[in-house]
Amino acid sequence: MTTDQKINQETELNSLQHLIGTTILLVEDEPDIADLLTFILEAAGAEVMALTDAEEALVLVESLHPDILLCNVKLPDHDGNWLIEQIRVHSCPSLRQLPAIAITSYTREVSSYKALNAGFDRFLVKLESPEEIVGEIAHLLSTDV
Repeated sequence: MTTDQKINQETELNSLQHLIGTTILLVEDEPDIADLLTFILEAAGAEVMALTDAEEALVLVESLHPDILLCNVKLPDHDGNWLIEQIRVHSCPSLRQLPAIAITSYTREVSSYKALNAGFDRFLVKLESPEEIVGEIAHLLSTDV
């Protein structure tokens, strides 16, 4: 990506600003993708806490109480489906209702079924478009899950 393309993308994302005041817990084990997603989400106004591990994320979700979870399905040790299953049976009712989006580079059919069945509210293929990611988060936060 050239500098001009990055500036144009940042300008475009800044114009979205749909996520001002939103706290997002991002769980992604690929550093480059985590950095890019953090950039996209922060450009849209969100505060992002990024982690690489599902167990750490479960501990943090209990103390942070984020507005939404954006989680890679494939993670080392425990995967994203394990994480959302733990959240959906948590003793705290507000955590059980945490809006959650699964992200993956896998094909939609098999992975989306597994992720949605595990408890995610939405499923996105990683980096299809920044606007789609921001739009899905904004939409999910504006509706009752």
